[in-house]
Amino acid sequence: MPLRVNPNRMELLRLKKRLAIARRGHKLLEDKLEGLIQRFMEEIQNYRTLRELTEVKFLEFLALGGIVYIKTSGPIWDLLVFMNDGKSLLYQKYEKMMNIPVKELSISNLYFPSYSLIETPTDLDELSRLWSELLDELVALANKERYILSLLQEIERTKRRVNALEYKLIPQIEETIKLITVKLEELERGNFFRLLRLKES
Repeated sequence: MPLRVNPNRMELLRLKKRLAIARRGHKLLEDKLEGLIQRFMEEIQNYRTLRELTEVKFLEFLALGGIVYIKTSGPIWDLLVFMNDGKSLLYQKYEKMMNIPVKELSISNLYFPSYSLIETPTDLDELSRLWSELLDELVALANKERYILSLLQEIERTKRRVNALEYKLIPQIEETIKLITVKLEELERGNFFRLLRLKES
């Protein structure tokens, strides 16, 4: 469906400029889309690697936690769980990566063990260290997931823009240019024949 414009030479020139800009914008958006998809694939690979490492560390934490639980008696374990809950502060900041707004989380562990070194096994120190590392990795994993989701949203937005230019705006402008060109040619032919008739008479 062509655009509604007056079929004159000024409009034709204006539409040709607009078409050139639309094609250039389409090319730039296609390049951006390619870059975003490539970045998305890289981030997915990084995410998979980080997730596998985190899962291994989590299983290690669970295994060591089971060993510590077995080595400590029931009441001492309950005391450890409730007494050493520690304090972890979660910070949130907004950044833009590749012009994509991203929320980034960071954690600050304020964990100071306050358990008896005599009544508890030495594995408890290792368990505390593992927990601290696991928290950091979980926050890094959450940041990576948020960034990937932001990339997906930007890919969708860019894809919609590319499709709007490719399948709607550019064809409309091209069709309008053809119609204006045909109408102008008809006007020129009509003027030419009118001038011929004037010369003949």
